[in-house]
Amino acid sequence: MKSRILLTALIIFVVFSCRRKSSDDYEYYKPYDAKSSSIADSIVAADSLKMDEVVKAEPESIIIKGVDITDNYFIVVASYTVEDFAITKMEELLEQGYKPAIIMTDNDGWYKLAVESYSTLDNARTALPNCVGKGGIFSDARIVFKKNR
Repeated sequence: MKSRILLTALIIFVVFSCRRKSSDDYEYYKPYDAKSSSIADSIVAADSLKMDEVVKAEPESIIIKGVDITDNYFIVVASYTVEDFAITKMEELLEQGYKPAIIMTDNDGWYKLAVESYSTLDNARTALPNCVGKGGIFSDARIVFKKNR
């Protein structure tokens, strides 16, 4: 009798503990809401890049200086796992008059399309809002550090 009660309790426990959660039960499936997200609040609070002060000039008047491969800080606008895709996008930017370069900061397999480079992080942070203000592919620009080896 005890074994039947124990077996029944075990079955009930297993059934309820194996209940599948719906996607609403997981935080990372919920849609992103910049007004109420604590993550968004911390990102907005980190104003070291001052992205709200993006240059208000016409995108055509913003000058993208190009890449010096000897620098350590790069403004990257796209990353590709297929080198041919990176080369194709780089050639498009070259035709538009920019001086991009494809860099690999480590052996992670990502070909990063850089449009500007700087020797210091402060200079890269100062230039990033100007690059983002250009719009288009530049709107997703970010700073990438190249380790010296």
